[in-house]
Amino acid sequence: MTRSERGIASYMLHNSNALAFENAATIAAKVGVSSMTVGRFLRSIGYMGFGELKEELRQSAAPGLLVANRLQRLEKAAGDGVDLRTNLQLEVNALVAVYEYVDTPLWHRTTRRLATSDQVHVAGFQTLSGLAADFAARLQYLRPGVSTLDGSDGTFAELFAGKGKKPCLVLVEMRRYTKFSRLLADQCREQGIPMVLICDTHCRWARDCTDDVFVLNTESQLFWDSQSPFMSLSNLLLDAVARLVRDKADTRLKRLGTLQDRFGAFGD
Repeated sequence: MTRSERGIASYMLHNSNALAFENAATIAAKVGVSSMTVGRFLRSIGYMGFGELKEELRQSAAPGLLVANRLQRLEKAAGDGVDLRTNLQLEVNALVAVYEYVDTPLWHRTTRRLATSDQVHVAGFQTLSGLAADFAARLQYLRPGVSTLDGSDGTFAELFAGKGKKPCLVLVEMRRYTKFSRLLADQCREQGIPMVLICDTHCRWARDCTDDVFVLNTESQLFWDSQSPFMSLSNLLLDAVARLVRDKADTRLKRLGTLQDRFGAFGD
């Protein structure tokens, strides 16, 4: 696909629940293309026009989430124009989409890489540094050779200047995108270092850098975009890695537990 077509496809895939309320013009405005480009794209994938696509979606749509009176309480609790019912539905849809990644080819490639690479480096900058550090810290319990990259040395030498090692990078990113993230991704591509990119639906350059991309929907009615999908995905990945390295992880966890007791890292 062209860059414009990728943008349209990405928007439609990750906003399928709202497409029934869209038209070519609104999608064009959100993606940054012309309505004619949207129309040509739809024809290229087999639709006569947007109306035909919307009719197909109406026929296949699943019923919405029903949680009895809880949603009514959420509506009453909403203040200052915040639609908590809509936000709950957005978050549930995003989490369901995360679970749909499990058992896909992308899933199996990623979990094997996290389990078998000589080194796993995890990076996330600005507001995502905490998510990256959390993922790395928990992965360290399962296997050695895990580190968090922060760029403080100005070179990222741990990733790019190692000898005889087979590293991989897990990069967490969402808008606004930092310069470090794109530079890291480009350098990994140039050096042939495997990279897994976990990003939101607006990261247009993701697939220019790697085929291993987890695209998460972070849309929210709240002040900040939702980071719940990132945490859900990291929990599922860590669980899958634990299953792959079960025997080695058991030995490592016992050793780390002994060290924790020795140094008093945790209370009773």
